[in-house]
Amino acid sequence: MKRLHRCITVAMCVGLASSVALADWLRIDQAAAQNTEHHLNMATVKQTGPMSIYRQVQVLTQGAAVNKPSVASMVSLYEYDCMSAKWRMWESAGFSLPWGEGDKVVLSARSASAPEWQTLPDTALGQPVVDLLCPSGKDD
Repeated sequence: MKRLHRCITVAMCVGLASSVALADWLRIDQAAAQNTEHHLNMATVKQTGPMSIYRQVQVLTQGAAVNKPSVASMVSLYEYDCMSAKWRMWESAGFSLPWGEGDKVVLSARSASAPEWQTLPDTALGQPVVDLLCPSGKDD
């Protein structure tokens, strides 16, 4: 029984560590002028919602956009509506080091009810992400 408990504990620790710190982040913008970086963890993309029209993805943000004390990077779970071109944030955590490493601070926790859909921002986290995650439906 102790061996099973130890195996489960080790598996949980490895799973948590690999989800953020060891992610293969894909940079989605070149906002060097604003000293901000946004990256997608493509391994976390999930189809959800009615007829699978939503896409959930982890997004890493670091640089000037992270303007919280003691937070060097943020990892957020966003959901995009491919049909209506809208988005919403489910949860967000700050980290004391870049690349989602170091001490974790929960910035917004997942609530029992779904957050409101928002208009896409006019940034790299808006239409460029929708274009990347959602099929166009066009035959080229």
